[in-house]
Amino acid sequence: MKFLTEGYELTTAITNIFIFIVGLYGFINIKKDKLWKDFFFFVTIDSFLGVIVHGIKMSTMTNNILWIILSILFTFTVNTMFCIFIKFKLKYGLILSLLLSLLLLTQLVLGQDFIITFLLYIIMILVFSIYYIIRFNYKNKKYFLLGFLIAFIGGLFSLFKVDPPILDHNGITHLFTVVALILFYIGIKKNEN
Repeated sequence: MKFLTEGYELTTAITNIFIFIVGLYGFINIKKDKLWKDFFFFVTIDSFLGVIVHGIKMSTMTNNILWIILSILFTFTVNTMFCIFIKFKLKYGLILSLLLSLLLLTQLVLGQDFIITFLLYIIMILVFSIYYIIRFNYKNKKYFLLGFLIAFIGGLFSLFKVDPPILDHNGITHLFTVVALILFYIGIKKNEN
């Protein structure tokens, strides 16, 4: 009996491991900025669950339950950006996360592709964050703007389901995410100094 998945699912799980490593490193090493520390904490948890749902063979029911949990946690990750760049109060970010979670869960239960909704939501947050970074002249903004640009390009692979050889659109998006997270981390550490 095989324990691990195969093909694109396994390579997607492997790229989640890269995100996990960068997320954990950021979480451990960010000392001063609590919201960024929270963001990297959520990234670490999300990617760990991503390794499980993509990399381990399990029943469809178990996989769906884990996807629900992952979707809810991922809304917290993304909405942390609202709190960081848009100066949203944390409680409003929590409320927004719960509302988005309900929308995604409803789509999941109805058998709709909730990933498209989530990607569009992420793009909206990217646009708002970029606007606020530029408008309020965020310190070391070049790292954050470049990180968002790279994350956006990676998101396009998932949105349009572009599957180059070796990796599928999820794996490619994850690799772009790793680079974006590294750029965010560099910007954060430069702000801490």
